[in-house]
Amino acid sequence: MKTGTTFLQQLMSANKEDLLKAGFLFPGDSWAEQALATRDVMDRNKEDPALRAQCAGKWRKLVDEMLAYDGTASVFSMEFLSYASHDEAKRITKSLSKAEVHVVLTVRDATGAIPAQWQTFSRNGGVVSWPDFARGAVSVNGAPVQGELAQGARAFRRTQGIPQMLEVWGKRVPAERLHVVTVPRRPTDRLELWRRFAEVVGLDHAVVSELTNRTNTSLGQASADLMRRVNRGLVDVPANEYHPTIRGYLGERVLSQRAHLEKRAELDLVTLEFAAAWNHRVREAIRASKARFVGDLDDLPVEVPAALAESAPPVLTDPGADELLEAAASARDGLLRRIRQQTKRIRRAGGRVPHVDLTTLVTDLPTGPDRWNGQADPVEAAVEEVTALCRTLIELRRTALTTLGAAGLD
Repeated sequence: MKTGTTFLQQLMSANKEDLLKAGFLFPGDSWAEQALATRDVMDRNKEDPALRAQCAGKWRKLVDEMLAYDGTASVFSMEFLSYASHDEAKRITKSLSKAEVHVVLTVRDATGAIPAQWQTFSRNGGVVSWPDFARGAVSVNGAPVQGELAQGARAFRRTQGIPQMLEVWGKRVPAERLHVVTVPRRPTDRLELWRRFAEVVGLDHAVVSELTNRTNTSLGQASADLMRRVNRGLVDVPANEYHPTIRGYLGERVLSQRAHLEKRAELDLVTLEFAAAWNHRVREAIRASKARFVGDLDDLPVEVPAALAESAPPVLTDPGADELLEAAASARDGLLRRIRQQTKRIRRAGGRVPHVDLTTLVTDLPTGPDRWNGQADPVEAAVEEVTALCRTLIELRRTALTTLGAAGLD
Protein backbone atom coordinates (compact mmCIF):
# COMPACT_ATOMS: atom_id res chain seq x y z
CA MET A 1 0.00 0.00 0.00
CA LYS A 2 0.99 3.65 -0.64
CA THR A 3 3.49 2.70 -3.36
CA GLY A 4 1.84 4.00 -6.52
CA THR A 5 -0.51 1.04 -6.88
CA THR A 6 -3.57 3.20 -7.51
CA PHE A 7 -1.75 5.03 -10.31
CA LEU A 8 -0.77 1.74 -11.98
CA GLN A 9 -4.28 0.32 -11.59
CA GLN A 10 -5.94 3.41 -13.04
CA LEU A 11 -3.47 3.42 -15.94
CA MET A 12 -4.20 -0.21 -16.78
CA SER A 13 -7.94 0.34 -16.41
CA ALA A 14 -7.86 3.33 -18.76
CA ASN A 15 -5.84 1.37 -21.34
CA LYS A 16 -7.51 -2.01 -20.94
CA GLU A 17 -8.27 -2.44 -24.64
CA ASP A 18 -4.76 -1.45 -25.74
CA LEU A 19 -3.29 -3.89 -23.23
CA LEU A 20 -5.50 -6.63 -24.61
CA LYS A 21 -4.33 -5.93 -28.16
CA ALA A 22 -0.76 -6.28 -26.89
CA GLY A 23 -1.59 -9.66 -25.37
CA PHE A 24 -2.15 -8.64 -21.76
CA LEU A 25 -5.44 -9.13 -19.90
CA PHE A 26 -6.44 -6.83 -17.05
CA PRO A 27 -9.25 -9.05 -15.73
CA GLY A 28 -12.71 -8.19 -14.51
CA ASP A 29 -15.34 -5.73 -15.69
CA SER A 30 -13.50 -3.04 -13.69
CA TRP A 31 -10.65 -2.85 -11.21
CA ALA A 32 -13.26 -2.81 -8.42
CA GLU A 33 -13.99 -6.42 -9.29
CA GLN A 34 -10.33 -7.30 -8.62
CA ALA A 35 -10.65 -5.61 -5.21
CA LEU A 36 -13.75 -7.68 -4.39
CA ALA A 37 -12.05 -10.85 -5.62
CA THR A 38 -9.10 -10.19 -3.32
CA ARG A 39 -11.40 -9.74 -0.35
CA ASP A 40 -13.12 -12.96 -1.36
CA VAL A 41 -10.00 -15.16 -1.54
CA MET A 42 -8.49 -13.59 1.60
CA ASP A 43 -11.84 -13.70 3.44
CA ARG A 44 -11.57 -10.02 4.40
CA ASN A 45 -15.33 -9.44 4.52
CA LYS A 46 -16.53 -11.49 7.49
CA GLU A 47 -18.12 -8.68 9.50
CA ASP A 48 -20.17 -7.05 6.74
CA PRO A 49 -23.00 -9.17 5.26
CA ALA A 50 -23.53 -6.78 2.34
CA LEU A 51 -19.83 -6.80 1.42
CA ARG A 52 -19.68 -10.57 1.85
CA ALA A 53 -22.52 -10.95 -0.65
CA GLN A 54 -20.74 -8.67 -3.14
CA CYS A 55 -17.52 -10.67 -2.87
CA ALA A 56 -18.97 -14.15 -3.05
CA GLY A 57 -17.56 -16.07 -6.01
CA LYS A 58 -15.54 -13.14 -7.39
CA TRP A 59 -12.15 -14.79 -7.00
CA ARG A 60 -13.26 -17.97 -8.77
CA LYS A 61 -14.79 -15.88 -11.57
CA LEU A 62 -11.59 -13.92 -12.22
CA VAL A 63 -9.37 -16.98 -11.86
CA ASP A 64 -11.43 -18.72 -14.55
CA GLU A 65 -11.13 -15.64 -16.77
CA MET A 66 -7.34 -15.47 -16.35
CA LEU A 67 -6.75 -19.19 -16.86
CA ALA A 68 -8.92 -19.19 -19.98
CA TYR A 69 -7.01 -16.29 -21.53
CA ASP A 70 -4.64 -17.44 -24.30
CA GLY A 71 -2.58 -14.24 -24.63
CA THR A 72 0.83 -13.47 -23.13
CA ALA A 73 -0.24 -12.81 -19.54
CA SER A 74 -2.94 -11.64 -17.17
CA VAL A 75 -2.11 -8.84 -14.75
CA PHE A 76 -4.01 -8.81 -11.45
CA SER A 77 -3.25 -5.90 -9.12
CA MET A 78 -4.53 -5.38 -5.59
CA GLU A 79 -2.39 -4.15 -2.71
CA PHE A 80 -4.21 -6.24 -0.06
CA LEU A 81 -2.34 -9.23 -1.52
CA SER A 82 0.87 -7.79 -0.08
CA TYR A 83 -0.12 -8.64 3.47
CA ALA A 84 -1.39 -12.13 2.81
CA SER A 85 -0.58 -14.73 5.43
CA HIS A 86 1.26 -17.93 4.54
CA ASP A 87 -2.06 -19.81 4.30
CA GLU A 88 -3.69 -17.11 2.17
CA ALA A 89 -0.72 -16.94 -0.21
CA LYS A 90 -0.78 -20.72 -0.51
CA ARG A 91 -4.50 -20.71 -1.28
CA ILE A 92 -4.05 -17.97 -3.91
CA THR A 93 -1.16 -19.61 -5.76
CA LYS A 94 -2.79 -23.04 -5.56
CA SER A 95 -5.90 -21.70 -7.31
CA LEU A 96 -3.59 -20.45 -10.11
CA SER A 97 -1.41 -23.56 -10.27
CA LYS A 98 -2.24 -24.16 -13.94
CA ALA A 99 -0.44 -20.92 -14.80
CA GLU A 100 3.10 -19.63 -14.31
CA VAL A 101 2.61 -17.23 -11.41
CA HIS A 102 4.82 -14.18 -10.90
CA VAL A 103 4.62 -11.87 -7.88
CA VAL A 104 5.44 -8.16 -8.23
CA LEU A 105 5.93 -6.02 -5.12
CA THR A 106 6.29 -2.23 -5.32
CA VAL A 107 8.32 -0.66 -2.51
CA ARG A 108 8.59 2.95 -1.31
CA ASP A 109 10.85 4.98 0.96
CA ALA A 110 9.43 4.69 4.51
CA THR A 111 9.85 8.46 4.98
CA GLY A 112 6.94 8.98 2.59
CA ALA A 113 5.07 5.77 3.33
CA ILE A 114 4.50 6.36 7.06
CA PRO A 115 2.58 9.69 6.82
CA ALA A 116 0.80 8.51 3.67
CA GLN A 117 -0.35 5.39 5.50
CA TRP A 118 -1.63 7.46 8.43
CA GLN A 119 -3.83 9.71 6.31
CA THR A 120 -5.19 6.67 4.48
CA PHE A 121 -5.80 5.00 7.85
CA SER A 122 -7.71 8.11 8.99
CA ARG A 123 -10.03 8.19 5.99
CA ASN A 124 -10.79 4.51 6.36
CA GLY A 125 -12.18 4.64 9.89
CA GLY A 126 -8.95 5.05 11.88
CA VAL A 127 -9.02 7.03 15.12
CA VAL A 128 -5.30 7.29 15.96
CA SER A 129 -3.56 10.69 16.04
CA TRP A 130 -0.50 11.32 13.89
CA PRO A 131 1.93 11.39 16.86
CA ASP A 132 0.57 8.08 18.20
CA PHE A 133 0.54 6.47 14.76
CA ALA A 134 4.15 7.45 14.08
CA ARG A 135 5.31 6.42 17.56
CA GLY A 136 3.54 3.10 17.02
CA ALA A 137 5.35 2.59 13.72
CA VAL A 138 8.70 3.35 15.33
CA SER A 139 7.94 0.80 18.05
CA VAL A 140 7.90 -2.18 15.67
CA ASN A 141 11.61 -2.70 16.29
CA GLY A 142 11.22 -2.65 20.09
CA ALA A 143 9.02 -3.85 22.92
CA PRO A 144 5.29 -4.36 22.30
CA VAL A 145 3.10 -1.29 22.87
CA GLN A 146 -0.51 -0.94 23.95
CA GLY A 147 -3.56 1.14 23.09
CA GLU A 148 -3.53 3.44 20.09
CA LEU A 149 0.23 3.07 19.71
CA ALA A 150 -0.43 -0.61 19.04
CA GLN A 151 -2.84 0.32 16.22
CA GLY A 152 -0.11 2.36 14.56
CA ALA A 153 2.37 -0.48 14.97
CA ARG A 154 -0.05 -3.04 13.53
CA ALA A 155 -0.96 -0.84 10.55
CA PHE A 156 2.69 -0.17 9.71
CA ARG A 157 3.77 -3.79 10.14
CA ARG A 158 0.90 -5.07 8.03
CA THR A 159 1.13 -2.55 5.17
CA GLN A 160 4.86 -1.77 5.07
CA GLY A 161 6.37 -5.00 6.36
CA ILE A 162 8.35 -5.71 3.20
CA PRO A 163 10.63 -8.37 4.77
CA GLN A 164 7.57 -10.38 5.85
CA MET A 165 5.93 -9.97 2.44
CA LEU A 166 9.02 -11.22 0.63
CA GLU A 167 9.30 -14.15 3.03
CA VAL A 168 5.63 -15.16 2.55
CA TRP A 169 5.52 -14.88 -1.23
CA GLY A 170 9.08 -16.16 -1.64
CA LYS A 171 7.85 -19.52 -0.37
CA ARG A 172 5.17 -19.65 -3.05
CA VAL A 173 7.15 -18.79 -6.19
CA PRO A 174 10.83 -19.32 -7.15
CA ALA A 175 13.15 -16.32 -6.83
CA GLU A 176 13.20 -15.72 -10.60
CA ARG A 177 9.44 -15.16 -10.45
CA LEU A 178 9.53 -12.82 -7.46
CA HIS A 179 10.02 -9.18 -8.48
CA VAL A 180 10.61 -5.96 -6.55
CA VAL A 181 10.09 -2.50 -8.07
CA THR A 182 11.08 0.64 -6.20
CA VAL A 183 8.99 3.79 -6.43
CA PRO A 184 11.11 6.70 -7.75
CA ARG A 185 11.73 9.24 -4.98
CA ARG A 186 11.71 12.34 -7.16
CA PRO A 187 10.60 11.32 -10.64
CA THR A 188 11.04 13.84 -13.43
CA ASP A 189 8.72 11.68 -15.54
CA ARG A 190 5.36 10.79 -13.97
CA LEU A 191 5.40 7.55 -15.99
CA GLU A 192 8.70 6.30 -14.57
CA LEU A 193 6.98 3.91 -12.16
CA TRP A 194 4.87 2.60 -15.04
CA ARG A 195 8.01 2.06 -17.14
CA ARG A 196 9.57 0.02 -14.35
CA PHE A 197 6.43 -2.02 -13.81
CA ALA A 198 5.99 -2.65 -17.54
CA GLU A 199 9.60 -3.85 -17.74
CA VAL A 200 8.91 -6.48 -15.09
CA VAL A 201 5.70 -7.63 -16.73
CA GLY A 202 7.36 -7.82 -20.16
CA LEU A 203 5.11 -5.19 -21.66
CA ASP A 204 6.08 -2.35 -24.00
CA HIS A 205 5.40 0.72 -21.84
CA ALA A 206 4.46 2.69 -24.97
CA VAL A 207 1.26 0.64 -25.25
CA VAL A 208 -0.27 3.14 -22.83
CA SER A 209 -1.84 5.96 -24.83
CA GLU A 210 -4.59 7.06 -22.45
CA LEU A 211 -3.10 8.84 -19.46
CA THR A 212 -5.26 9.33 -16.40
CA ASN A 213 -5.46 12.59 -14.51
CA ARG A 214 -6.89 10.83 -11.50
CA THR A 215 -4.63 10.22 -8.55
CA ASN A 216 -5.03 8.45 -5.27
CA THR A 217 -6.86 10.89 -3.04
CA SER A 218 -4.62 12.46 -0.43
CA LEU A 219 -5.41 14.61 2.59
CA GLY A 220 -3.50 17.28 4.45
CA GLN A 221 -2.83 16.76 8.14
CA ALA A 222 -5.73 18.90 9.41
CA SER A 223 -8.31 17.13 7.23
CA ALA A 224 -6.96 13.69 8.11
CA ASP A 225 -7.02 14.61 11.79
CA LEU A 226 -10.58 15.91 11.50
CA MET A 227 -11.66 12.63 9.92
CA ARG A 228 -10.07 10.49 12.63
CA ARG A 229 -11.86 12.62 15.28
CA VAL A 230 -15.17 12.22 13.45
CA ASN A 231 -14.53 8.48 13.15
CA ARG A 232 -14.68 8.20 16.94
CA GLY A 233 -18.37 9.02 16.75
CA LEU A 234 -19.04 6.61 13.87
CA VAL A 235 -17.55 3.37 15.18
CA ASP A 236 -20.93 1.64 14.90
CA VAL A 237 -21.36 2.47 11.19
CA PRO A 238 -20.88 -0.63 8.98
CA ALA A 239 -18.26 -0.52 6.23
CA ASN A 240 -20.79 -0.63 3.39
CA GLU A 241 -22.26 2.66 4.70
CA TYR A 242 -19.04 4.29 5.87
CA HIS A 243 -17.06 3.83 2.67
CA PRO A 244 -19.41 5.53 0.16
CA THR A 245 -20.39 8.40 2.47
CA ILE A 246 -17.54 9.22 4.84
CA ARG A 247 -14.51 7.93 2.95
CA GLY A 248 -15.89 8.27 -0.57
CA TYR A 249 -17.71 11.57 -0.24
CA LEU A 250 -16.34 13.51 2.74
CA GLY A 251 -12.76 12.31 2.30
CA GLU A 252 -12.35 11.91 -1.46
CA ARG A 253 -14.66 14.62 -2.79
CA VAL A 254 -14.68 17.32 -0.12
CA LEU A 255 -11.63 17.35 2.13
CA SER A 256 -9.24 16.22 -0.59
CA GLN A 257 -9.88 19.59 -2.26
CA ARG A 258 -8.07 21.21 0.65
CA ALA A 259 -4.88 19.20 0.23
CA HIS A 260 -3.00 22.10 -1.39
CA LEU A 261 -4.04 24.41 1.47
CA GLU A 262 -2.86 22.24 4.33
CA LYS A 263 0.56 21.15 5.48
CA ARG A 264 1.43 17.47 5.47
CA ALA A 265 2.15 15.48 8.58
CA GLU A 266 5.83 16.07 9.35
CA LEU A 267 8.34 13.55 10.69
CA ASP A 268 10.54 14.37 13.65
CA LEU A 269 14.15 13.20 13.84
CA VAL A 270 13.25 10.01 15.72
CA THR A 271 10.82 8.97 12.98
CA LEU A 272 13.21 10.00 10.20
CA GLU A 273 15.95 7.86 11.71
CA PHE A 274 13.57 4.94 12.07
CA ALA A 275 12.52 5.31 8.41
CA ALA A 276 16.16 5.24 7.28
CA ALA A 277 16.82 2.15 9.42
CA TRP A 278 13.69 0.48 8.05
CA ASN A 279 14.84 1.22 4.50
CA HIS A 280 18.13 -0.51 5.33
CA ARG A 281 16.22 -3.53 6.62
CA VAL A 282 14.13 -3.60 3.44
CA ARG A 283 17.26 -3.41 1.26
CA GLU A 284 18.73 -6.40 3.09
CA ALA A 285 15.49 -8.34 2.71
CA ILE A 286 15.42 -7.65 -1.04
CA ARG A 287 18.99 -8.90 -1.38
CA ALA A 288 18.30 -11.99 0.72
CA SER A 289 15.17 -12.85 -1.28
CA LYS A 290 17.19 -12.98 -4.53
CA ALA A 291 14.15 -11.42 -6.19
CA ARG A 292 14.50 -9.78 -9.59
CA PHE A 293 14.98 -6.09 -8.89
CA VAL A 294 13.96 -3.12 -11.03
CA GLY A 295 14.63 0.43 -9.93
CA ASP A 296 17.30 1.97 -7.75
CA LEU A 297 18.20 1.12 -4.16
CA ASP A 298 18.88 4.82 -3.67
CA ASP A 299 15.08 5.15 -3.76
CA LEU A 300 15.32 3.64 -0.25
CA PRO A 301 17.79 6.01 1.50
CA VAL A 302 19.49 4.63 4.59
CA GLU A 303 20.71 7.95 6.01
CA VAL A 304 18.81 11.08 6.98
CA PRO A 305 20.03 14.05 4.90
CA ALA A 306 21.52 16.76 7.11
CA ALA A 307 19.17 19.44 5.78
CA LEU A 308 16.13 17.28 6.52
CA ALA A 309 17.37 16.48 10.02
CA GLU A 310 17.92 20.17 10.76
CA SER A 311 14.47 21.21 9.54
CA ALA A 312 12.59 18.41 11.31
CA PRO A 313 10.24 19.51 14.12
CA PRO A 314 11.48 18.66 17.64
CA VAL A 315 8.34 16.61 18.37
CA LEU A 316 5.35 15.25 16.48
CA THR A 317 2.25 17.40 16.91
CA ASP A 318 -1.44 17.48 16.05
CA PRO A 319 -2.67 20.33 13.84
CA GLY A 320 -3.66 23.55 15.58
CA ALA A 321 -7.23 24.48 16.44
CA ASP A 322 -7.38 27.09 13.66
CA GLU A 323 -6.36 24.49 11.06
CA LEU A 324 -8.94 21.99 12.30
CA LEU A 325 -11.73 24.58 12.28
CA GLU A 326 -10.88 25.55 8.69
CA ALA A 327 -11.17 21.88 7.69
CA ALA A 328 -14.41 21.50 9.67
CA ALA A 329 -15.92 24.51 7.88
CA SER A 330 -15.19 22.91 4.50
CA ALA A 331 -16.55 19.58 5.73
CA ARG A 332 -19.77 21.18 6.94
CA ASP A 333 -20.39 22.95 3.63
CA GLY A 334 -19.71 19.81 1.62
CA LEU A 335 -21.94 17.63 3.76
CA LEU A 336 -24.79 20.12 3.61
CA ARG A 337 -24.54 20.29 -0.18
CA ARG A 338 -24.81 16.51 -0.37
CA ILE A 339 -27.67 16.40 2.15
CA ARG A 340 -29.65 18.98 0.17
CA GLN A 341 -28.95 17.09 -3.06
CA GLN A 342 -30.09 13.74 -1.67
CA THR A 343 -33.15 15.30 -0.02
CA LYS A 344 -34.32 16.84 -3.31
CA ARG A 345 -33.81 13.58 -5.21
CA ILE A 346 -35.75 11.54 -2.70
CA ARG A 347 -38.63 14.02 -2.64
CA ARG A 348 -38.78 14.18 -6.45
CA ALA A 349 -39.02 10.40 -6.51
CA GLY A 350 -41.91 10.51 -4.04
CA GLY A 351 -39.91 9.07 -1.18
CA ARG A 352 -40.27 9.98 2.47
CA VAL A 353 -37.30 11.97 3.74
CA PRO A 354 -36.11 11.42 7.31
CA HIS A 355 -36.47 14.59 9.37
CA VAL A 356 -33.81 17.05 8.18
CA ASP A 357 -34.18 20.69 9.26
CA LEU A 358 -32.25 22.27 6.41
CA THR A 359 -33.71 25.73 7.04
CA THR A 360 -31.66 26.38 10.15
CA LEU A 361 -28.61 24.60 8.78
CA VAL A 362 -28.06 26.50 5.56
CA THR A 363 -28.78 30.09 6.54
CA ASP A 364 -25.14 30.93 7.20
CA LEU A 365 -23.40 29.17 4.31
CA PRO A 366 -20.59 29.26 3.44
CA THR A 367 -19.42 28.21 6.86
CA GLY A 368 -16.72 30.27 8.53
CA PRO A 369 -14.22 28.71 10.92
CA ASP A 370 -15.48 31.13 13.60
CA ARG A 371 -18.87 29.36 13.62
CA TRP A 372 -17.92 27.47 16.78
CA ASN A 373 -16.07 30.28 18.60
CA GLY A 374 -18.77 30.69 21.23
CA GLN A 375 -18.40 27.10 22.42
CA ALA A 376 -16.35 26.05 25.43
CA ASP A 377 -14.25 23.86 23.12
CA PRO A 378 -14.66 25.06 19.51
CA VAL A 379 -12.88 22.02 18.00
CA GLU A 380 -15.00 19.55 19.94
CA ALA A 381 -18.17 21.43 18.95
CA ALA A 382 -17.12 21.42 15.28
CA VAL A 383 -16.35 17.70 15.36
CA GLU A 384 -19.72 16.97 16.98
CA GLU A 385 -21.59 18.95 14.30
CA VAL A 386 -19.69 17.36 11.43
CA THR A 387 -20.27 13.92 12.95
CA ALA A 388 -24.01 14.60 13.25
CA LEU A 389 -24.15 15.70 9.60
CA CYS A 390 -22.32 12.49 8.61
CA ARG A 391 -24.99 10.47 10.39
CA THR A 392 -27.71 12.44 8.61
CA LEU A 393 -26.08 11.75 5.25
CA ILE A 394 -25.80 8.04 6.06
CA GLU A 395 -29.50 7.94 6.95
CA LEU A 396 -30.43 9.76 3.75
CA ARG A 397 -28.35 7.35 1.71
CA ARG A 398 -30.27 4.41 3.19
CA THR A 399 -33.52 6.10 2.14
CA ALA A 400 -32.16 6.95 -1.30
CA LEU A 401 -31.12 3.35 -1.89
CA THR A 402 -34.67 2.23 -1.18
CA THR A 403 -36.31 5.04 -3.17
CA LEU A 404 -33.92 5.53 -6.08
CA GLY A 405 -31.76 2.40 -6.17
CA ALA A 406 -27.98 2.43 -6.45
CA ALA A 407 -28.07 4.07 -9.90
CA GLY A 408 -29.71 7.19 -8.52
CA LEU A 409 -27.25 7.91 -5.74
CA ASP A 410 -24.68 9.91 -7.72
